[in-house]
Amino acid sequence: MNGLLRIPSQIANTLVIIAILSITSLVYRREGKDLSELGLNLKPGNFGFGLLGLILGGLFVIPLIFLIAWMKGYPVIFNHSFNSSYVLSGLWILFPTVMLEELAFRGICFKKTIEISSVTKANIIFAVLFIVSHWLNVAQIGNPIEMTILLITGLGHVLYSTALLKSKTLFFPIGLHLGNNWVSLFVFSNLNIGDPLNGQLKPSLVNVVALYTIPVFDREFFSTTLVTALSFILFILAIRKWTSSKKMRLNSSPDTV
Repeated sequence: MNGLLRIPSQIANTLVIIAILSITSLVYRREGKDLSELGLNLKPGNFGFGLLGLILGGLFVIPLIFLIAWMKGYPVIFNHSFNSSYVLSGLWILFPTVMLEELAFRGICFKKTIEISSVTKANIIFAVLFIVSHWLNVAQIGNPIEMTILLITGLGHVLYSTALLKSKTLFFPIGLHLGNNWVSLFVFSNLNIGDPLNGQLKPSLVNVVALYTIPVFDREFFSTTLVTALSFILFILAIRKWTSSKKMRLNSSPDTV
């Protein structure tokens, strides 16, 4: 439930999304433009990018999860008791939050910041804001380990902003973001043995089994964090190279950023 509106968070987020879209549309209309500036017009090519993003975002996470689990020595096991309804429900549960974050951090404010400064400056500003928002959302201000882990969300912003600028549609980063979160949180899940708060078995498709330990700054922490960061950097470079070489076949107006 949303503490302010006293309604489910998905509904609250949906209402905020409608409000942001309405304001964005109004601003663009006064400039003689429309939501096509963000690629949110209902074109088949835009929806194609959304679906492509969902697939690529999910596929990106899978080998990374296995690699990190291997580095930590955690078994990755198929959950014979998985619930397909639970796994698929993650798409609906996560979509409003993902959509809201994309509008907030890769929407009109981001595009306007680019217009008055540059892509680099806009990315720095909104990457920092994206990191801070995650610190606040999970109440980790003051926890140096979790705050360090969440620095990776800054690279997440660069990934999603690159997808937006290359495809000219916000549907692409929405798909990438949703696929990333869905696979991480619903297709896979962590089973922390001995942790009374997180030790319950979730009906996900695959479980990463770990012996509960208190995270510390050690060699394993830094190596897995580095591998995760490098994976995001490689994915960003791949998106840039692929979208340039393929001439954006799913969209009639390619970008050359």
